[in-house]
Amino acid sequence: MGARGPRHLRKTTNVVLDALLQAVEQAGHGQPLSQVLLENIVSGLKVSASFDDFYHRSYREMMDIVESEKREQRRSNAFGRLVLHPLSPLFHDGVLDRELVTNIFSFLHLVLGDEAEVYSRRCKDIVQALKDDLGDEFTWDAFYEDLEAKRVLWHTLVHISVSFKRYDLRKDWFIKLMQYRPSTVSVSSNAFVTREHDGIEEPLVFGEREFCRFFHALFDPVTDLPAKEDAAFRQEFGNDPHHLIGGFLVNLSMCAI
Repeated sequence: MGARGPRHLRKTTNVVLDALLQAVEQAGHGQPLSQVLLENIVSGLKVSASFDDFYHRSYREMMDIVESEKREQRRSNAFGRLVLHPLSPLFHDGVLDRELVTNIFSFLHLVLGDEAEVYSRRCKDIVQALKDDLGDEFTWDAFYEDLEAKRVLWHTLVHISVSFKRYDLRKDWFIKLMQYRPSTVSVSSNAFVTREHDGIEEPLVFGEREFCRFFHALFDPVTDLPAKEDAAFRQEFGNDPHHLIGGFLVNLSMCAI
């Protein structure tokens, strides 16, 4: 988390502390207070309905900060950007809900395990090398077209295809995972904020159609690589994409878009 979250928590706490001081002054009329009276004042403040609107407003402000920082983190997450880039047209056209991004990242961590962190560091190094080389001319498109970045993406896709060895079962699991609305929002590696909802919120829209569009967008480019990239793929894996992940591609070919 950046500095905005802690500043907001401090501001919220200060308002509560100011209210406590005001309540103490009103109750004591300038006289020393007993511990019992102070405890009674604090107990009253804990359940006071006059704070309800303040707490709701502070909660919404905190969630706005969390979501803003998560969006910024995604923008600076080179590996995440690399994987999501082929899906960009689907997000732009409304075929996929942008709220799916969190679930997509969860899927990547579940499938890749420790490799997710390895790929993240590799992508970060690639971006830094490109920025050092290109300076102000750096663009994210330069990163997406970098052959080393493509190798990272290919390894990711191979991992994903292997995870779909039992295709139908994995497909059903994946669709359910994408439909899930998280009840908490991560604010750091070990801290979460409960997400406010009305208890009857519908699952995210993701079914057979979205599944097909999602995986075709990711894998179709690999099935028709330019000559240079095809040679790089063969050098990296010792085989061409159709022979390496052919089973998954066959299943995907029967998935209409």
